[in-house]
Amino acid sequence: TKYPLVEDVGPYDSPLHPIDGYEAGIAIARRLASISHPPDVVYSSSLHRAVSTSQLIVHAINKTNKSIKIEDGLIEWLTPSLTVEPDGSRLKPRTVQQLMDMTFTEIDPDYKSVNPIAIDPSNSPVGAPYFFESEEDLMVRARVTMERLINDAKGRNICIVSHTPCAQAMAVYLENANSLAESKIGPWPLGGITTFSRISENGDSGKWKLDMYADCSHMPGEYRKGLKEWSLPSLSKKEML
Repeated sequence: TKYPLVEDVGPYDSPLHPIDGYEAGIAIARRLASISHPPDVVYSSSLHRAVSTSQLIVHAINKTNKSIKIEDGLIEWLTPSLTVEPDGSRLKPRTVQQLMDMTFTEIDPDYKSVNPIAIDPSNSPVGAPYFFESEEDLMVRARVTMERLINDAKGRNICIVSHTPCAQAMAVYLENANSLAESKIGPWPLGGITTFSRISENGDSGKWKLDMYADCSHMPGEYRKGLKEWSLPSLSKKEML
């Protein structure tokens, strides 16, 4: 990001750094475009850094017409340390129209979030994002969002551009380990790419297979080593694959 995000300090919706951030974003986009089954559609958090990265990805895969779908369920973990500025102001995600007015013209204006942010936390649907979420809430949100995105994609290859807490939680869901203690999901470095795949036989969808976790071999310079790791508390002591 242009201004490094610091927990309990912010800023929480910073743009990509105009040099280093875009260099990393381009490296991520090129890597995704080069894999054997590149994305057909990109679902993105509405935060500036995520949409900028999504924009680079859709250009790399040459799908720029209504190709970024802004999904509320992919927003940052809505916990105070990642959403409340020191002055007490709270993160306020931009609307699709506001993002399109910022030159993100690749956004699909007709897409409706499959898991919208809840207006009233005391009366919200199961798995809906809301201020403020516990880690357990986030895990449920990740499951609900992932299930609905897979259904929305209708068999297409999807790319999810989110934030480490949400991405980790989604990976845990797809991995489907018997317990967190048995999970292979661990700290996630800056710019890491994770991929899952599954094979459908006789119309039945098989289990998801973790092909690659938080890989940084595409990243520029020192970041190729996997720097600036972050993790949900329940996964923080696991070693990287």
